[in-house]
Amino acid sequence: MLIGAVLTAGSGLAAVSADGVHFTRTELVFLAPTSALYPNALRTQSEDIIITAGLVAKQVTGPEKITKFASPDVTLVGLGVRDGWSLRLPDTGGQWATNFATQRLFLDIVGPSEERVREQQSALIEEVDQELEALQRERGVDPVNDITMITAPQSTTIYSVGVNKARALGMTAVLGIGATIAAVIFREYLRRRRRSGSSSEDATAEAVPEPVTAS
Repeated sequence: MLIGAVLTAGSGLAAVSADGVHFTRTELVFLAPTSALYPNALRTQSEDIIITAGLVAKQVTGPEKITKFASPDVTLVGLGVRDGWSLRLPDTGGQWATNFATQRLFLDIVGPSEERVREQQSALIEEVDQELEALQRERGVDPVNDITMITAPQSTTIYSVGVNKARALGMTAVLGIGATIAAVIFREYLRRRRRSGSSSEDATAEAVPEPVTAS
C-alpha cells in the first residue's frame, strides 16, 4: 500500500510539473521556373520537381530510412517527440503503398521553447535552400531554369502545445488507485491460498493413522 501511494504521488508530481512544448509544421513549396507558356509557378505541377524536392530532403536528413505512416498528417508531437525535427516529402499512399503527389516538403520542428524552434526553423530552411542551389549547380542547370523554393504563407507559425495538468493528475490518480487495489486483491488471494494449503496439510496429517506395532 505504502509503495503504491509513493509511486502514485511521484507520478502525479511528474505530471503536474511537466511543461508543454512548441511546434511548427512549415511547408516548403518547390516552384517550377516561369515561362510564357507557364507564367504561374504555383500552379505548375511536375513529377521532376517532386523528385527534386524528395532528393533535397534526403540530402538534408541523411541516409537513414524514412518511416512510413498511415497518413501524411502525422506530426512529431503526435508521435510523442518533445525535442527534434523531421523533413519529408508527404506520402499519401499509406503504409502499404507509395504516392508522392505534391512538390512540397513538410518541415516539422518541436522543442521546449519558441526561440529554439524558431532558430531551428530558420537554419533548416536555409539549409534546404542551399542544398537545392548546390544540386542544380552540380547538374549544370542554367539559372534561368532554376527550381526555386518558398515557404507556404502562414505555415511558419509556431504553436504552443500545453499539457492539461488537471487531466494528467486525474488519470494518474485513477491508475494509481487501480494498481493499488489490484495489488491488495492479489496479496489477499495469495494469503488465502497459503491458509488453504496449510489447512489441507493439517487435515491430511490427522487422517493418517499411527503405525501399529506388535507386542
